[in-house]
Amino acid sequence: MKVAWRAMGAGPKQRSDAVYPVLLFAGLLAVYALGASRTIFVGDSGELVTAAATLGIPHPSGYPLYVLLGWLWIRLVPLGSVALRMSLFSAVCAAGATSLLFAVGRRLELSRPVALFVALMAAWAPSLWSQANIQRVYALNALLLCAALWAALAGRNREKAGSTRLWPAFFLCGLGASNHTFMALVSVALVVFAVAEEGAAVLRVKRWAGWLAAFAAGLTPYLYLPLRSRMNPPLDWGDPQTPGRFFDVVLRRDFWDRSWLEGPRDLVPIGGNFLLGVGEETLWLGGALAVLGVAMALRKDRPVGSRRPATLLALVVIAANFVAMAFHGSRSDLFIWHRYYIPAYLMVALLAGFGLQRVVEWVARSKVGAEPVRGRALGVALLALCLPAALLLGGWRDFDRSRFEIADAYSRTLLEGLPPGAILAASDDNVLFVLLYLQWVEKVRPDVHLVPLGVGGAELPPLHFEPDREPLFFSHHPNWTLAQLDLVATGLAFQAVLAGAEPQRPPPLPPRLPGEEDPRVPKDYLTSNLVGQYHYMQGVAAEKSDWPRAQRQFAEAMRWAANNDVLFYNLGLIYRRDGLVERSLAAFERSYEINPRKLASAGNVRAGERVLELREELEELRRVERSFADVLGSLDGQDDALTYRQRMADSLDAAGHSRWAGGWRRLAEEAATGR
Repeated sequence: MKVAWRAMGAGPKQRSDAVYPVLLFAGLLAVYALGASRTIFVGDSGELVTAAATLGIPHPSGYPLYVLLGWLWIRLVPLGSVALRMSLFSAVCAAGATSLLFAVGRRLELSRPVALFVALMAAWAPSLWSQANIQRVYALNALLLCAALWAALAGRNREKAGSTRLWPAFFLCGLGASNHTFMALVSVALVVFAVAEEGAAVLRVKRWAGWLAAFAAGLTPYLYLPLRSRMNPPLDWGDPQTPGRFFDVVLRRDFWDRSWLEGPRDLVPIGGNFLLGVGEETLWLGGALAVLGVAMALRKDRPVGSRRPATLLALVVIAANFVAMAFHGSRSDLFIWHRYYIPAYLMVALLAGFGLQRVVEWVARSKVGAEPVRGRALGVALLALCLPAALLLGGWRDFDRSRFEIADAYSRTLLEGLPPGAILAASDDNVLFVLLYLQWVEKVRPDVHLVPLGVGGAELPPLHFEPDREPLFFSHHPNWTLAQLDLVATGLAFQAVLAGAEPQRPPPLPPRLPGEEDPRVPKDYLTSNLVGQYHYMQGVAAEKSDWPRAQRQFAEAMRWAANNDVLFYNLGLIYRRDGLVERSLAAFERSYEINPRKLASAGNVRAGERVLELREELEELRRVERSFADVLGSLDGQDDALTYRQRMADSLDAAGHSRWAGGWRRLAEEAATGR
C-alpha cells in the first residue's frame, strides 16, 4: 500500500514538485488577467489605487504595504491604465496564493491531484475570484496568509523536537498585518500550531521573544503612515501624525460603531450565513470533505507527525476570521460581501483536501494489488477535480470584468456635466473614490475643485461663495436646508443656487450607462447600486418638470438597486414629499424589509419609524378620501382615471390637504401620459 501511494506522488516532496506551482501560477494568472478590469472598479478601488499612485493614505487601517507595493508595481509594469495595472497586481497575488496552497498541500503529503484540487477549489471560489482581477487588498492578504502557512510548514523539523523554525511565518504575519489587520490574528493560529507540534517546548522565553521580534519587524511598513502624513499628501485619511491619530487609523476606531452585532442572539444569523457561504464557496461537497478531513486529522489514532497541527492551525484561522467579522462587520460586510471570509475559505479548501486524501486512501485499500490500487485511487482524485471545474465554468460569467466600465462612466459623466471652475463636494465610496482616481490619477477635469467629504471624518468647511460666479455642486444631497439657497438636481449632481434662480443645465444624460444591459458585464451589489443611483438622479432631476418620466426613472432605480435600503428610504422621502403616501409607505416598508436596523447614513435613521408614521397617515388619507364619496361616487376610477384623480386633487385642496392633493395630481399626470 505504501509503495502504491508513493507512486501517485504522495510522500516526501520531490524536486520536480517545484515545477508544478510555477505552471499552476502561470495558468491561473492567464485566466485572472484575461478577465481583469481595465477601468476603475466600484467601492474602495478608486481610493486604494489613488493612494498607491500618489503615495497617499487610504481609509483605516491605511494599508501601507498595499500602497507601497502598488506604487512600485505601477512604475515597474507600464501596461495600460493605472487601474488595469493594479487589477493585474491582484491577479498576480491571487495566482501566487493558490500556487502556494498547492505547495502547502504537498508539504502535508497530499498527492499531486489532491493538492491541485485544493489550489483550484481556492482559485475558483467566488470570494477569491471576485477579488483576483480588481483593485483591492484581499488578494494580497490571501498571498501573505498562504506564504505564512507555507513558511510554518517549511520550518518543521521532525528529526529534532523543539526546533521548529517559525520566525519567518511570524514575520509574514506582521507583514500581512500591514496590509490587512486580520493577519495579526493568524499569529495566534501559529502559536496553536507550535503547541501541537512541540508541546511544552514552545514555552521557552527565548522562542517567544524571537517570534515577537519577527512579528514586530513585519509591521515596519506602518512607519509609512506618520512619515508620509507629515508631507501632507492629497489623500491623508485620519492625518496619522500623532500617536493617538496613528492608532485611530491602524485600529479602525471610527469603524467599530458600524458593527451589526447587537447581542448574543445575532450570532445565530451571522453563523448561519457563514455556513451558507462555505457551502456556496465549495458547492457543498467541498464543505463535506472538509468536515471529513477535520474528523480524520483529529482522531487519536492518527500518527503524531500527521496533519493534526496544520488542521488545528486552519481551524483557528477559520474561528478567528468568524469572530473578527461577527464583532466588527456591518450588515453588508456580513450578509452581502463574503470577501472578508477569504482566509477562512482558503483554510476550508485545504481541509477539503485532507478529506479527499482520506477518501482516496479508502478507495486504494478496497483492492489488493499495485496496479488496481493506483488506478482507482488516481481516478477518484481526478474525478474530484470536476468540483473546481464546475466553479470555473459557473464563475467565468460572474467574474469576467474585462468589459466593465460602469463606475468610470458614471463619474466621468458627472464631471463632464459641471461648468468650468465648479466646486464639487462629493461623498459615498461608490462615487467619491472613483472621482478621486479620475481627477488625481488620470487628471480628468483638473479645473473642477473636488472636496472629498467624509475622508478621515472631513466635512464641508464653512462656505463663502457667490452662486452666480462660483458654482457649487454636491454628488449627493447634503441634507440641509437654507432659506436663501435651493438645492436643484442637475444631471448627476445637486447644484446650490439662490432661491428661485435657475440652475445651469448640463447636457442631456445618456439613457443608460455603458454595459448596463449587457449580460456579459457582471453586476455585483455595488455596481447594481450605482446603476440604480444613475436612474435615481435622473428621476430627481425630472421630479418637478416631468413627473411621469421621473416615476419611470424611479422604477428603474428600484429594479437595479432592489436590495439597497438607503435608496428605498430616500424614495420614501420623495414620495411622501410629493403626497404619494401609499408609494411612500411601500418604499419605507421595502427599506425596512432589507434592513430593520439603523441605516448606514447620517443620523442612523431607521425605516421602521417611518413605516409606523406612514401607516397612520395613510389611514387618515383614506378617511378623508371616503368623505368625498358623495362628490366622486358617480365616477368610475377605472373608466375615467384622469378625471377621477383631478377631482380628488381638487377636493383635497379645498379641504386644506395640499400635499395629498399634489399626490393625486401626479397620479393624474401618469394617467394622462398613459392614454
